[in-house]
Amino acid sequence: MFSKILLAVLITSPVFASYESAERLYGKGTISLSGYRRTIIELVGSGYHFSAVPWMKDILVKNHKALDEDLENAFDKMIYVTGVKPFETLPEDILSRSKSGNIRYILAKRLLKRNRPSEAMAELNKVNGDHPAYPFVAHMKGTIYSILSRSKDAETQFKDCIRTSDKESNRTKSRIQKNQLLLNRDYCIAGVARAQFGDKNFKNAELNYLDIQKSSFVWPEILFEEAWTSYYLKNYNRTLGKLVSYKAPVFDFIFKPEVEVLKTLTYMKMCLYEDAKKTADDFYENLYKPSKELRRFINSRGKDYRYFYNLMADFETGKSAPLPLVETILKSIQKDGAFIEMKGALTSAIVEYNNLRKQRASGFRTNLLKNLKVVLSDYRTVMGAYIRAGLVSKYSELYSAFQGMSYIKLEILALRKERLYNTDNLGSGQKRGDVKYIQRNDKQYFWTFNGEFWADELGDYVFALRSEC
Repeated sequence: MFSKILLAVLITSPVFASYESAERLYGKGTISLSGYRRTIIELVGSGYHFSAVPWMKDILVKNHKALDEDLENAFDKMIYVTGVKPFETLPEDILSRSKSGNIRYILAKRLLKRNRPSEAMAELNKVNGDHPAYPFVAHMKGTIYSILSRSKDAETQFKDCIRTSDKESNRTKSRIQKNQLLLNRDYCIAGVARAQFGDKNFKNAELNYLDIQKSSFVWPEILFEEAWTSYYLKNYNRTLGKLVSYKAPVFDFIFKPEVEVLKTLTYMKMCLYEDAKKTADDFYENLYKPSKELRRFINSRGKDYRYFYNLMADFETGKSAPLPLVETILKSIQKDGAFIEMKGALTSAIVEYNNLRKQRASGFRTNLLKNLKVVLSDYRTVMGAYIRAGLVSKYSELYSAFQGMSYIKLEILALRKERLYNTDNLGSGQKRGDVKYIQRNDKQYFWTFNGEFWADELGDYVFALRSEC
């Protein structure tokens, strides 16, 4: 989510910036840092953002002073197009020299990944509230407060994120920026609900989750969190209803093994032990062997990131994945926001490469093409690493799910044995479902389920089972 910052206003560039001006400034042979500076400003102003990335990184490494205002503005505009990925690998002491709000954001992200939340917050606090990147900064602040278990502060930051995301989305004329800001807003709506959930304020969390529109990119993954909220509210029929939505064909890209764990737990809480046992048995039957195959597949390829990049590239052209489970996970990664942004940046870099090839042959063009080849290679490596990480993450989820399910199976066995001695069992002639068992709040309505999945009904299903406890 934090891989790219889209600015709400374009940074002003030199009026007469052009490729020809950049070429004249570059001259012949090696040039000084000041020469790089002027060339980068011209290149960025004329739309060659990716071509200038290696030189920009070189300046950040070799220049021990803060960037001047014009170069800082060109750098911000470059990041607007390229995203922050090309600069995330730079050492922290180099990143800290820049005054750019975007770089503060990158640095904070790096520190957060290294489990240094307080230092990350210190960097974010250096970004002004009127900076175009502030909605994303507020989002990260909320995340940090959540990590520090400061739920109230987290909720405040997420609400600030919602407010500023809406404000900036209404100001921008760029459809790409608007979509990014609205996505950021929806993640922050979820952040408010998560903060309330963490504070055990489950009723308010349930209501806030419902504020995320079904058209949102965030919504499919939120259904699972809504199901947990209903679970803690002991509204088990609604938990089951939320989870059944994942069976709809439109969600064939969702792979969350924890869904089956929660479903089994819910049946167990309702003392529907046969249903719980069947769900657990089906989970093992359907996923135990594929999970082992997935582990062998990941290990066999090691950290060959280019292989994983090509794996996704082939998959997107219609080629089948090596394993059905790998294919399902690749579908999930395809829908991931960070992956979509990296893919978009790579596509833009390829377009720039093709445009550059149309320029007349010269030493300048040759060097820029070399720059772009490095950038393209780096993007493919980063994307390959991201795809591999996605596969590893899903295997970890499977491993945890099997651990949880094994304990649940033992509990189910014990409870079923106990029931054998209970003479008050539910008779076979009694009714399992009835609308009188349904609970709902002010944002939830009732209609009957006709056995088909409809887009406007997804996420609103609720079971009507009678608890047998």
